Amino acid sequence: MKRAGEVIAGRYRIVGAIGRGGMGEVYRATDQALGRDVAVKLMLPVPGTLAASERFLREARATARIRHPHVVTAYDFGDHDGCCYLAMELVSGRTVGDELRREGLFAPDRAVHVVRQAAAGLAEAHRLGIVHRDIKPGNLLLADDETVKVADFGIVRFLEDCTTTLTSTGQIVGTSHFLAPERALGRPAEPPSDVYALGCVLYQLVTGHPPFLADEPASIMFQHVQREPVPPSELRPELAGDVEALLLWMLTKDPVQRPTAAELADGVQPPVEADAGVLPVRRTAARPVRAGVVAGLALVLSATLGIVFATRDVKLPTTNQLSPSDSRITPPPVVPTTSSPPSPAAIQTVTQTTLVPLPQSDPSKPKPPDPGPADRPKDDKPGQDKPKKPKP
Repeated sequence: MKRAGEVIAGRYRIVGAIGRGGMGEVYRATDQALGRDVAVKLMLPVPGTLAASERFLREARATARIRHPHVVTAYDFGDHDGCCYLAMELVSGRTVGDELRREGLFAPDRAVHVVRQAAAGLAEAHRLGIVHRDIKPGNLLLADDETVKVADFGIVRFLEDCTTTLTSTGQIVGTSHFLAPERALGRPAEPPSDVYALGCVLYQLVTGHPPFLADEPASIMFQHVQREPVPPSELRPELAGDVEALLLWMLTKDPVQRPTAAELADGVQPPVEADAGVLPVRRTAARPVRAGVVAGLALVLSATLGIVFATRDVKLPTTNQLSPSDSRITPPPVVPTTSSPPSPAAIQTVTQTTLVPLPQSDPSKPKPPDPGPADRPKDDKPGQDKPKKPKP
């Protein structure tokens, strides 16, 4: 931990600490060369590995490449006493997560405004082939003037880079509460994955908790793949309508059916068929997420191969902090977990019951009896049709 007054790289004088994450410490500092306040992120030393420094460099490159009012701007990158540092725009305010814990639930309109601003920054990142992979309230900065800026591209993925993901086989990076279904199944992060995570953020801002809760990350992943979130209007009736429709659109299981970040930023509303009152299916050749036995295998493999999540835990506000006067707002029941993952056969049974309902016969209609040999015409043979006589 650096002390106030220390100088980094002969240029940035530390004023005070802002926070600490899994990869580095962030300080408020003064750029003595340009006379402006900045935020300096200093990488924590990780002995015996180059992955941390490479990720830090990728964060610096991603942040420097994106020039957008809703993304934190990168100013400088370099080495200080054997550790990498990144000088960035200093945002006066706090994170969206901090705001939620201090002030309680967001008003629906304010929550949507926050999400659409973040989507604008993500749309620019996606246009440049960059996927954030760790969208959550703690990585969205809320300035004093209510401007939202996306921050912390520490586990960013460049779409053009197919050589490495900086993770071992079977490992998934991210935060389980905001992990898209396709990523829980082990697929690479794509732009729709960021949109799903942003939908989880919107859900938390208006209900007080992410859409799925459990004691273990693997159980949360299972729910992202297999279960539908509780409609927000069941927790807060005033959310029924446009807010709920937008939120559930972002949380669609099939990534192809979600809105793009650009559509969210432009204020596009979910397309609704007037007759059916449901979201129409987008016609596309892309394959949807198939959550059958693969989901069970993903859970079993996650227990044996390991899951790598962001080191900063999701701190959920308590119900009293969110709305002391509204006892209707309660989180959904936590899914119980066991010390060992369920067997593939058990998971497959749940999948068949949930995703492929079997047709039910009508008990009021008697089942026609199966004709026996005595009732069958003599010239009929099982499995063959009786030949017809030609007309004269």
